[in-house]
Amino acid sequence: MNYLQGAIDIHVHSSPSIFPRSVDDFELAQQAKKAGMRAIVIKAHEESTVSRAKLVSKIIKGIEVYGSLVLNEYVGGLNPYAVDMAVQQGAKVIWMPTGSAKHHLDYYGGKSDYKEQKSTIRLLPQKGITILSEDGNLLPVIYDILDLIKDSESVLATGHLSPLETKILVKEAVTRGLDKVLVAHPDLKINKMDLSLQVELVKMGAFVEKSMLTLMPRWKSVEPVELVGGIRRIGIDKCILQTDFGQVNHPTPTEGYNQFIQILLENGLTQREIEQMACYNPAQLIGLS
Repeated sequence: MNYLQGAIDIHVHSSPSIFPRSVDDFELAQQAKKAGMRAIVIKAHEESTVSRAKLVSKIIKGIEVYGSLVLNEYVGGLNPYAVDMAVQQGAKVIWMPTGSAKHHLDYYGGKSDYKEQKSTIRLLPQKGITILSEDGNLLPVIYDILDLIKDSESVLATGHLSPLETKILVKEAVTRGLDKVLVAHPDLKINKMDLSLQVELVKMGAFVEKSMLTLMPRWKSVEPVELVGGIRRIGIDKCILQTDFGQVNHPTPTEGYNQFIQILLENGLTQREIEQMACYNPAQLIGLS
């Protein structure tokens, strides 16, 4: 059964990529369109995907395809110039560092890729990016980045920052007037957060992702019943479903999304609740009517 009519995946990977991917940009869009999905946002750890999304949109009609930017070292790290260019060109999401984040590197023993998947090309050693100064305050450049995002239609997403960094960032972003703030996969073991912190971030004004990747054997960090319990505690209106798929050892992103919804239904969520988190919440976040 197809559960994806009108669904949006705001966090999905395709090739070209430094990691092996199950689909390329065109295959991803075509499969999502065939399943009746409304939109996808392509994410790449190494480059802006805004231009890629625009090219795909010229070829494949009937689905909205958007790009995003991750502030890893490959685009200059915490680089306002890269952010400014991306938001002016229509990036839907600006992600804080992932593989270049100090928290990520600490988790993986200094590696900027993952033990679960390896880059197909050489990656230079990295010191690791933190958004905090030695005294625990946000770096001045973060305020520049927040203001650029605030003045655009883009979403601020937290990437692979530590729970502490995430809390400080979300609090300041909301205080500064950003109304589109997304906490990236807080159940994933890389940056796993206590449920109480997730609730606190939502009360500040953020949305939180709930990801199929967290249920997959190699990446598993939460049980389905636990994930559903967390969703109910956080609130259906503040959770956004996504796959974070594209890895070659998983189903394709569209297949994975359909399986994700089936799992959630089997564990007690209703079709209406699924529609809220898969269709309406992400549409609100990325500015689709």
